[in-house]
Amino acid sequence: MITSRRDYLLRLIEEVGRALARITTLRSSHRELDALQSVVSACERLFGMEADKLFQLSPSEHFAMLTENELSEPARERVLLYAALNHEAGLAYKALNNPDMARASFTNALRFARLARIAYGTEDEPDFAPDETTLLEQLKGAPLDDDLVELLRTPT
Repeated sequence: MITSRRDYLLRLIEEVGRALARITTLRSSHRELDALQSVVSACERLFGMEADKLFQLSPSEHFAMLTENELSEPARERVLLYAALNHEAGLAYKALNNPDMARASFTNALRFARLARIAYGTEDEPDFAPDETTLLEQLKGAPLDDDLVELLRTPT
């Protein structure tokens, strides 16, 4: 049972990783609305939940669902995939001149990238892991919530 669960998680990570590559291509091709729709679909797949329910949950609930309270590489990759999907959404919203949604997406990307690094460390991160310095630059001048400020103070 444990092996089949691990195989399922690895296939899910691979599938969402491929979706992330498609999203990057769509966004780079100036198809931002298609990229955003693909982000939503990838998030639904990653969480196994429809968007209308998924996006009502808090960040702590998202983190718990992604990690299922396990310390493992697949859990870290799921959290970093979610961070990367949020980063892509932020870039798409920025290109669509929607600064509020871009900021919210970049903030979420930074929050989950940081949570993954705090919980699982920084060694051997996958290529899709968002860079915190880049995210902070994209958020330059925007206020950060207290929880995120505290996460940024926490060593990795």
